[in-house]
Amino acid sequence: MKYAHPALKKYSQNFLNQPALAQKIVEALEVSAADSVVEIGPGPGILTRLVNQKPLRSFWAVELDGRWHEQLLALGGPVKPVHADFLKWPLEKAATEEHPVKIIGNIPYHITTPILFRLRDHHRLISRAVIMMQKEVAERIVAVEGSKSYGILSVGLRTFADVRLLFTIGKKNFTPAPKVDSAVVRFDFYPRVEGLDNPELFIRLVRTVFNYRRKMLRNSLGRIIDRSIVYSLQSVPLDARPEQLSIAQFKQLSNEVNQLIHT
Repeated sequence: MKYAHPALKKYSQNFLNQPALAQKIVEALEVSAADSVVEIGPGPGILTRLVNQKPLRSFWAVELDGRWHEQLLALGGPVKPVHADFLKWPLEKAATEEHPVKIIGNIPYHITTPILFRLRDHHRLISRAVIMMQKEVAERIVAVEGSKSYGILSVGLRTFADVRLLFTIGKKNFTPAPKVDSAVVRFDFYPRVEGLDNPELFIRLVRTVFNYRRKMLRNSLGRIIDRSIVYSLQSVPLDARPEQLSIAQFKQLSNEVNQLIHT
């Protein structure tokens, strides 16, 4: 496929060039006339055009690259092109807790984690996201405890959403071809995380212990919690390392810490 503008390295642009794969990604979003949709980084619009053919409540296409924003303005239909950085654009413009949004996008490799955690932090405003990302990152998200890939992405995202790795896409299906393969991941976000008393504390705790994943929990937890509290913890073995804990155990740990620091 030929494009009106070349891909720019500073935006980590690699454009999907297979319409059949684009159709498969859009179908995974399962949109209806009652849905609002936000697309992250539409670029030349291979996904945008397919979504734009559907009856929707609203459709926002958030593009940082001004070259593509101008082209999106000419599409017509329900799409509302927005010239902005998705990491800074307020999702509240498109969604409320009563009317959560669906999100789709082929996201830049260099800001994959910030985007995913921004979706996580707005989970009450999002019902579903279908995201194409680096295959290695996708595999880390769905990794199980005890594996080398299990970490902050696994726990930090799967606590807030039901996550499915749908399919992989080879590097040759992009222009220009990246050095790695990609994968499409579906997130069905929970409006409320059951069994978790303090989500903010949970996120801070998970981030801290995985930043020191080679240390036992008694040592890494001591960096953010008073050691008298750490040594009184009973919900998890303190000589364990973070990759040994399940998501359920992380919830138990967070709830116990939350209770102790508020008593």
